Amino acid sequence: MRKTYALAALLILAACNTPQTGSAPVNASTKDTLPYPFKATYSSDITVPGSAQVAHEVLDVWKAFESNDIKSKRASFADTVVYDDASGFRFNGPADSLLAFAGQDIRDLDSLRFDISAWQSAHVNDKNQDWVNIWSTERRYPKKGKPDTSLIQENWMVANGKIVYFNQFKAHLPK
Repeated sequence: MRKTYALAALLILAACNTPQTGSAPVNASTKDTLPYPFKATYSSDITVPGSAQVAHEVLDVWKAFESNDIKSKRASFADTVVYDDASGFRFNGPADSLLAFAGQDIRDLDSLRFDISAWQSAHVNDKNQDWVNIWSTERRYPKKGKPDTSLIQENWMVANGKIVYFNQFKAHLPK
């Protein structure tokens, strides 16, 4: 079932980036005037793709975490960062404390590997924020205990060139 959700998310992502046969090309400067049945609580004024440089920086953070070098990416973070993980834990505090927490997490592992399925950058126009969405398979090999493989999806918000927020959603693969 969880594989189905991941596949559905990837298909939706692909569909959003694939021109539809017979439809007019979308012009980014054209204002969307369709009367939608819902109003977005955050924003619906989003440009995709957003900044490739922002996506590159967030993926560099992922690579540094995977290789136990997360402290080298301190300059990528704002002084205060908010992180909501998949278990419901919320961190809201100094980036240095978050990086220390992340460093301990990786030190408890023999190894960690991310197999990135897709990423997408987006710019939220009315808030002047950049977001990077990442879909991945995470393979954790702890020093004690059994290996674990999960499907994860994270959303990273970058404001004024610094990571200020990210969250995570996780699905464990069926045994």
